Amino acid sequence: MSSSSLIEQEKNMQQQKSDSPGDMIRPVPRNRSALSALGEWLRMLAITAVIGALYAWRGGASLLFLLSAAGILMFGGLLLQLCGPRKVQIVRRISPLRPAAGDTLTVEVQLSFSSRIPLPWMIIADYWGGRRHQELLFPGFRRKFTYSYELQEVPRGTHRLQSCSISWGDLPGLFTGGTKPEFKDSFKVLPRPLYVGAAVPGSGLLAGDMMLMGRGRDSGSEAADLREYAPGDPLSRIDWKNSARKGTLQSRVPVREQGRMACIVLANSPDNYEIPYGALTPRGLRGTTTPAFEKAVSAAMGLMLAAERSGTYVQLFSGGWPEGMARHEGLGKIPARVQDMLTEIAPDGTRSLSDLLEDASRSWIPGMTVTVITGRLEEESARTLARFLVQGVKVEIYYVWDQPAPVNQQQSTGMKEWPRDCTQRNTGTVGGSLERLGARIYCLENSSLSYGYKGAEFHESPGKRTER
Repeated sequence: MSSSSLIEQEKNMQQQKSDSPGDMIRPVPRNRSALSALGEWLRMLAITAVIGALYAWRGGASLLFLLSAAGILMFGGLLLQLCGPRKVQIVRRISPLRPAAGDTLTVEVQLSFSSRIPLPWMIIADYWGGRRHQELLFPGFRRKFTYSYELQEVPRGTHRLQSCSISWGDLPGLFTGGTKPEFKDSFKVLPRPLYVGAAVPGSGLLAGDMMLMGRGRDSGSEAADLREYAPGDPLSRIDWKNSARKGTLQSRVPVREQGRMACIVLANSPDNYEIPYGALTPRGLRGTTTPAFEKAVSAAMGLMLAAERSGTYVQLFSGGWPEGMARHEGLGKIPARVQDMLTEIAPDGTRSLSDLLEDASRSWIPGMTVTVITGRLEEESARTLARFLVQGVKVEIYYVWDQPAPVNQQQSTGMKEWPRDCTQRNTGTVGGSLERLGARIYCLENSSLSYGYKGAEFHESPGKRTER
């Protein structure tokens, strides 16, 4: 027999939390409501009683035919409820195994059951959050089916199969059966990496100061970079020419001591992502743009993957963790738990960006590049960053909205609206002030940034095979 598909998908950006799926096999119990079955029988008995009364009163071949048809339908309904589907099993396989935000997922469903009678039709409905899929099958004498459907543009987070319903019935639909099995199937969608500057897939390079490249010299050169003189540096490493030019002692840093180190601070307080009044999206366009926090998480994922490819020692700080402790710290391949953390993280932190910077500064290593990712550039965190910049810390800032710099009370009160996008940032903003102090500024609204494709799938969870 043939089968057809009825699909209805409703997009919902809310994220659900649960475990990772794999292959999902569940026996389905029969738990159809007794009230529903009783209602069907009472309805059919009432119709049959009316036809029987009319036939007893008036007689006639037409009423006899209707009475016989009602009896046949009732007999078929009895067989359906007594000999209907048993031992129903559902197997779901979701691909890709480690999808990134915005990917289209394919759900392959294998259905099997046993039944003593042929079934005219069967409907399987899956509810994934705000998305619903219905499959209409015509089993007849078949007892095994395989079909697939797609979940398009799935957002970051953990998504759970909220409910599944299976229903069947006779040809006119007067008698039906069904069940609503309880599944705990789920899948995780990783953030899609957002790459900035030279930090593109396959380049092995990081953005900004995280790209440590020899300036026109061979990679094996002894002197690949310069830094401020530190007590204990040998006099032979002092670059007197550059020291005379800059007015301070400059030391050469050998490549073998130039280890690539980065500290990523991801702000996740709701205050950091409160949309400024001047940047509000028109009502007709709401829901079509990527939220600022999603861009921030994507940027963090892109930096982590770039650090992994370039062999950078990286630290990751964010709220919702014990104070003063990094969520991740290490060199080499990023553990699956860190990717899961970035999958489930939400803008619900209680610590401000300034507090996070103070916590992270206790673990900084000399020569480390500090990368700050936030939604709003506000005054309190800017003062903390300015202090670090004055102390010689290399700082990179990834932001969405800038704000006027509070130069004095009159100017700050005269500038009521924040710049709407990157093109409106000027020297009178917080970002402009930090840039003059030596910070590298990157706006996440910039159209030149590139999202990675399938970048998250290069990593695998323990005990699971990674597919590309």
